[in-house]
Amino acid sequence: MTDATTYRRRKQMFFAWLKVSLIGLIVLRISGLWLLTPATTAVGAIGVTLILVAFVWPVFRQHIKASLWLSFVACLFFTTGVLNAMTEGRELFGTIESLLAATIFVSAMMFARNSYRELEAITEASGQSTT
Repeated sequence: MTDATTYRRRKQMFFAWLKVSLIGLIVLRISGLWLLTPATTAVGAIGVTLILVAFVWPVFRQHIKASLWLSFVACLFFTTGVLNAMTEGRELFGTIESLLAATIFVSAMMFARNSYRELEAITEASGQSTT
């Protein structure tokens, strides 16, 4: 098993986690309209969630830079989740939101890391085979 194969397998694993947690956080944020008491405003729940929706297409196409930017944006949602977790009546919602945002952060960073390492391993292997 080559280094490129190892990095590709890791990249796909983190990509799967990234997809699941991104879609999960979007669904959770939208469901906050019905789950939270007092309910959030539609503009607040959907408006901020549109930031996440903007990343769905580039992430599903496995763009490395988009996943890096998403990891930074996930910090905003982590902060929001912590604030919700500290609010009475929203503890569970905030905890789940924080966990999903943290999962997005870690999986996006690890996806990008393994993607770059896979590219380096492929370049190194092709450079050695031509000599």
